[in-house]
Amino acid sequence: MAEQEQSRNEQATPFKLREARKRGSVAKSLELNSLFILAGFLVCMQLWGWQIIQQQLSLDREIFGQAHEVAFQASSIFSWLMAILVKLTYIVAPLFLTLLVIGLVANIAQVGFVFSTFPLKPDADRINPISGFKRIFSVKLLFEAIKNLIKIALFGTVLYFALKKMMPSLLELLYVNPVSYVRRGLDSMNAVIFKLLLMLLLVALADFVYTRWDYGNRLKMSRREIKEEVKRREGDPRIRSRIRELQGETLKRSKALKRVPDADVLITNPTHLAVALLYKRGEMQAPKVIAKGAGELAEKMKFVARQHKVPVVENKMLARALFREVDFDGCVPSALFPVVAKLLIWVYAMRETGASQRVAA
Repeated sequence: MAEQEQSRNEQATPFKLREARKRGSVAKSLELNSLFILAGFLVCMQLWGWQIIQQQLSLDREIFGQAHEVAFQASSIFSWLMAILVKLTYIVAPLFLTLLVIGLVANIAQVGFVFSTFPLKPDADRINPISGFKRIFSVKLLFEAIKNLIKIALFGTVLYFALKKMMPSLLELLYVNPVSYVRRGLDSMNAVIFKLLLMLLLVALADFVYTRWDYGNRLKMSRREIKEEVKRREGDPRIRSRIRELQGETLKRSKALKRVPDADVLITNPTHLAVALLYKRGEMQAPKVIAKGAGELAEKMKFVARQHKVPVVENKMLARALFREVDFDGCVPSALFPVVAKLLIWVYAMRETGASQRVAA
């Protein structure tokens, strides 16, 4: 039984998933991010690649054209290099900013916005040799090794056939104007990247599925852990049961006090118990107990009864019997009919004559 309880074969609860997310633990595929970034790079090169290359060639011409004018002094060389760096940043900044935005969007698309400093906290388990040994010989590490081998094989195969196909066109460069080298090189690079992108798509899909599976498997819980989580969140079952009892008692007290003004008579014993009776001739087969209480509640019921001019009758035997045998909205048992009927007739008579609200039976 203990082994069954400790076996983690239950899916993680929503509470545990939220707690893991707060610690920065989410199911994220890095290969899928790489796929989006590479696809974004290909699109950027298709749209702006030739423009970026022209700007770079213009900068190169400017550098070589001014090379003879540079004074070989520390201040002059530093200023010259800074000017080149600024111009180079201006050229490549749009590309890198676009790739950065694509990377952020890819992360958010997978796991949403997550910010946590928990991974930065010191963790002794990270330097534990036993834990490190387990991580080395884990299913995840085996999957990563196989995945990387497959990536190398796929990419190597794609590059081999792509270069083999490109070889005739590369040899043709010997007979064309060198000005067209860059343009042809850009087109060839985009073609190779597109083929690599198709291979990376297969790897990313497999990695995405495995990452989700591994994340759910690592967060699986045993039945005992689920029960302990429920106790931590909602408290001990006995305490919750007691809270429900107290809430029920509070509800009964409130209900009892609200229904006292509708009663025909309030029967007491005289100090510890109070039972309110109601009888509607032609609508009820027998008188009903519409409210009852003990101790402090009984005293409050008597106070409310006097405020609303409900007759209060002291009858120990009848009050105890009704309190013990009849629930809320329950009918008076047939064994008590004679006593209750006699009492109600007497109360109705006193009401008609305007007698005192409190009498002794």
